[in-house]
Amino acid sequence: MWRRTSLLLELAILVTAAVAATLTAGTLIQLNAGTTQLTDPRSAMLAWILCACLAGVGMAVGLRRRPFSLLTAALIWILLDMLRPTFNAGDGLSAEYFSNPTWSGAPAVSVVDTEQSAARMRQRWNGTPPEEFSVRWTGFLTVGQPGLYSFTTTSDDGSQLVVDNRLVVDNGGMHSLATRSGSIRLDRGAHTVQLRYVQFGAASVLAWSWSRDGGADAAVPAWALSQHPAPYATVVNARIVDWGLGSFAVLTVLACVSYLQASLRAEPVGPWIAARQQAVTASYRSRPSLIFSVAVYITIMFLPWPGASGWRFFTSVVETFRDLNNTARAIPGRLEAFQANINTPRAGEYVLPTTVREMLTLLRGHEVERYQLSNSIAADVLSVQQIVVSAWPSRLEPSAKARLVLNAEPEIPGCTLIDRQADVSLVHCP
Repeated sequence: MWRRTSLLLELAILVTAAVAATLTAGTLIQLNAGTTQLTDPRSAMLAWILCACLAGVGMAVGLRRRPFSLLTAALIWILLDMLRPTFNAGDGLSAEYFSNPTWSGAPAVSVVDTEQSAARMRQRWNGTPPEEFSVRWTGFLTVGQPGLYSFTTTSDDGSQLVVDNRLVVDNGGMHSLATRSGSIRLDRGAHTVQLRYVQFGAASVLAWSWSRDGGADAAVPAWALSQHPAPYATVVNARIVDWGLGSFAVLTVLACVSYLQASLRAEPVGPWIAARQQAVTASYRSRPSLIFSVAVYITIMFLPWPGASGWRFFTSVVETFRDLNNTARAIPGRLEAFQANINTPRAGEYVLPTTVREMLTLLRGHEVERYQLSNSIAADVLSVQQIVVSAWPSRLEPSAKARLVLNAEPEIPGCTLIDRQADVSLVHCP
């Protein structure tokens, strides 16, 4: 009985360490052009805490294999990850995305961007930006040495750069690909910065760079951009912590691999694993059949996700589980939101048609509780099903005053416009 309990405890430590190391490695991988990490560091932290608890129980009952070096590396990585947010430096610029070319009204998307580029803008619009839109990034730019700084923007259509409330680069207006430059003298430290971009249709291009005292142009680094004013020393310390996070993440993963290798060779875990491996491989007629099955599985994982160009199956699964995980953490305070996300996790909304996504944006943006659909929209049974399920807890009711209509439909007498998207409008009807 004791031998079986000891074996189960060792296996639990091994599995937990492997999961924690995988989650830690995931923090080094960036999705969507650097927007988000593959895995949330908090999930890795919780896994390491569980691993440490199991290891503590194992040491208390006398298990021989004790992952001291592994848990030490993981602890340092956890402490660095907890320390990083306290610097408030190198954390990107506040971004506001507008579905019009005038930076007016309420933004359709408000996020933080560590990168300002056309790829980032397309990602923020879920790969389908409006024909016309505008973006405004605001924050602080920290420089390490005083001097005459030259800034350059290359854009299609317009872009403008304002530093310390002074228009340094004016590359605005409707035009094809164009490059403009400007200079400003900056002291050491943080300076307010605002980068604006406007798109009037067709191709979307944006890049900006800087140089000091006539030096070579280089892309403005992400470490110099912050949401709050940050002294240069703070920015340097944040970069050191970022380097330490990456280094200790790699070191932790390597220590885990070494620990797993040593444990899987030892008694009694090694023979138990070997027996289970033999039982799995015995179900295949030959080694080529096993290899072929693995190849088919990997191929399926990398097939494009239906309805979204370039989207991969395994990435969609990761996004769905992340959405459910974030929702589960909010259960105590927002039970209704939890119910809504269980019905339709928003990560899956990428595959919905454009008109349905526009209807969801209108309903959520104006917090509509009850709505009705125009006859043209109601004629499409699939769209009705998608909007009813996705918009919950907003309810489709014939007596509702708010109505979704296609822009191509004739105006309804007596109804007033509330808001408009590219293809769909929200109106109020008496």
